[in-house]
Amino acid sequence: MFLRNLLESRSILESDLTNPQDWLINIMGASTASGERVTSETALLNSNVYTCASILGGDIGKLPIQTFKRRGQGVEKDGSHPVSRILGLRANPYMSAYTFKELLQVHCTLWGNAYANIEWETSGPNNGQPKALWPLDPSKTDVRTDQFTGEVWYVTTLPSGEVRKIPPADIIHIKCISKNGLKGISPIAVIREEIGVQQAQRKFLSSFYANGTATRGILRVPGAAKLEPEAKEKARDEWQKANAGLSNAHRIAILDAGMEYQALGMPLDDAQFIETSRFGVMEVAKLYKVPGYKLGLMEQAKFSNMENQSLEYVKNTLQPIVTNWEQELTYKLFTELERRRYYVRYNLASELRGDSTSRATFYKEMIAMGVYTINEVRALEEQDNIGELGDKHFVSLNFVSLDKMDQYQMLKAGGKGGDAVVE
Repeated sequence: MFLRNLLESRSILESDLTNPQDWLINIMGASTASGERVTSETALLNSNVYTCASILGGDIGKLPIQTFKRRGQGVEKDGSHPVSRILGLRANPYMSAYTFKELLQVHCTLWGNAYANIEWETSGPNNGQPKALWPLDPSKTDVRTDQFTGEVWYVTTLPSGEVRKIPPADIIHIKCISKNGLKGISPIAVIREEIGVQQAQRKFLSSFYANGTATRGILRVPGAAKLEPEAKEKARDEWQKANAGLSNAHRIAILDAGMEYQALGMPLDDAQFIETSRFGVMEVAKLYKVPGYKLGLMEQAKFSNMENQSLEYVKNTLQPIVTNWEQELTYKLFTELERRRYYVRYNLASELRGDSTSRATFYKEMIAMGVYTINEVRALEEQDNIGELGDKHFVSLNFVSLDKMDQYQMLKAGGKGGDAVVE
């Protein structure tokens, strides 16, 4: 039913999907100074980019999204709303909530934009509410503005090859930093040159090991003898056969006719080569605001500051991402009337609470201030409640409000007797 409704929607010409330059860059990739062509698809094959995409996608996928309902002066979790099921259990019949969230975050990490089509219920008690979320291919989806009406539309190419136009109300759009607020900039476009250098280095290493003896060199002919072109090619080929490849590595070379071999240097011993590789890792980590220790850069990572770096990662990297998700999901998945009462929130408590000692200190402070009840703390630790007594809030007797301070001092001055007189 969903695919049929999508196929019956308004179509446009495929040539309107993207401009020719963007289309060529998406298909062929942009050339870099290193000679390598880099696209969002090929960038995922870069181990550093893959690691960052895996870290961010996994963290966003594993964190629970909870649906809340405002009631009276407070709020409560609502697990009965269809949005709660879609975001907490199953985004569509083929994807778990984790897989869906991870996939969209990976799309956003690579393409700068993640899109999902909302399938709505058309009958029954949940009529008009979301039924499923279907990810769209970010490389085949674009944001368009109608030149006559100024309306924003999403244009995508279906697996069948047919191009369709979808209204914004039916699209979840998670975007990175943007120039116009409508479409995010691909992070790969920003770091394309660094990725090109890393790809060139990887090809160099492959060639290095394929040649076995690794270094470039010169075969010197003694005296003033001059070799004919055919003789040069034959000498080069014979040397290559005898010494190239891993199977020939470290074999003893026997040179004929007094020839001498002179190596031209070992690039892998060059500190600049190593520093270039390290710089590439740092650039990718910086782009995605991922701590270097997660990518194997341990120079600045120490046991004493590891927890601080982890908390900084949650606050400076994950927090902006989850806020982006929360606002988009709340606006698109609830009706205007529902948004007065319902909203969604990521639960970051598991990332912020630290080890058992830190959690115990935090819970103790929250209970002492009357913020949490014992049952609420047990729920955070996924433990059963202890009944009605665990729902009570406690506060220290050492605290008193300012408006009661004078009365408190008067009672203290008068002791247990009658009214105290303070001059």
